[in-house]
Amino acid sequence: MYVAEPVPSQIEILSHTEQCVVCGDAADGFHYGVRSCRGCNAFFRRAVTFNMNFTCRRGGRCPVDKNARCACRACRLAKCYAVGMDKKAVQPKREVPNSMNGSFDQNDTEYDLRLGGMRSSPNYELSDMTSPGSAFTPLNINLADFTPAIPPSPPADSPLIVKQVYDFTEQKRRRRAMLCGSLEEILSEQDMILRHPATSEDFTIIFQAQMVLMFEWVEKLPEFRMLCDHNDKTKLLRAFALKYMLLDNVYHTYELGFQDRLVLVNNNYIVPGAPVHLKSEDVVDENLMKEIMFGHRMQTLIRELVEPISRKNMLYGEVMTIRRLMFWNPGNGNVQLSDMAKALAMEACNSAMKDLQQYLVAEGVDDIAARTEFIMLLLPAFTTHHKTMYEIVRLIPSFGKMNDWNNFMDEVLSGV
Repeated sequence: MYVAEPVPSQIEILSHTEQCVVCGDAADGFHYGVRSCRGCNAFFRRAVTFNMNFTCRRGGRCPVDKNARCACRACRLAKCYAVGMDKKAVQPKREVPNSMNGSFDQNDTEYDLRLGGMRSSPNYELSDMTSPGSAFTPLNINLADFTPAIPPSPPADSPLIVKQVYDFTEQKRRRRAMLCGSLEEILSEQDMILRHPATSEDFTIIFQAQMVLMFEWVEKLPEFRMLCDHNDKTKLLRAFALKYMLLDNVYHTYELGFQDRLVLVNNNYIVPGAPVHLKSEDVVDENLMKEIMFGHRMQTLIRELVEPISRKNMLYGEVMTIRRLMFWNPGNGNVQLSDMAKALAMEACNSAMKDLQQYLVAEGVDDIAARTEFIMLLLPAFTTHHKTMYEIVRLIPSFGKMNDWNNFMDEVLSGV
């Protein structure tokens, strides 16, 4: 009797089509703490296992993407560290294999599994060995110079909000590395300096990086892991994607100290009343795009989101609470969740508010009731201006065109 195989859900498809945070190629899963492709996974494993050191002969300015990732091993390795690859996750080898002599023990499956799971060729890539921009000489770049110190991990029994605050610091570091085009830009330490007026292309670039980070964040929510219905997961993610993007950009604007513009997380910015030229081929309707990006709606967004957050000096824990509340409250009558999902959503919201209370007490905040009320009043504004974000991205033909993500993006845009 023939039994049809179940059709994979969008969330299952996404887990196999996300981009490598090092080079932008298609990722095949999590390796050493980040989503990466098989090539970057193998490269990092080799570099750590054999304690390889490289130097860049171009001053750390080499691009690292899927077309040029093999051009300079020094910059590629530095990018691996910058986006969060953890060398501690590379298990030490049992014994030194005979790879330098060109042979491996074909039965040494344990060795392969300890190094990352997939058996790969023991030979180095030819481009790795012959790159004119790299050599087997000591690395002359101190990674600590551009990798901010990460606070100690919180205890395992810490409330979720404490763990998320810790992760947020790390996510911001990785987000910056993912949005930098070269190692030179990472080393410049200009993460607090504005770059250029934003164009439609910025939304596409930012979304690619932020969706990787969003999925990592969501996957750590205990209630999300308890959901059995993949349709519930897809509906929640679809309703949340642009809200996540909006919140990150609004809070980034506050952190940079601006209240007259929206500063995107790549440090390009939008100033109401100061439109820039948009390439007609990049947008569906240039005049409408300018009206939304630089007109009254953007001015209102800044007044109702950026300015209040700035006045309150919003804390990381409060940002994480808003994330959790927005995720579990899709705010759209068209989002029909199962009874189990509704129950989990209610429980998750209650947990978020309890965590917030404990967090504010621990932070020594006096006006806890007022700050809690402020957050609850801010949520409707995010829902309103989430529609502005939708109006912008729906006019960008390239938005969401990331490998096989198109079907998911169609659902994101149709579900708003």
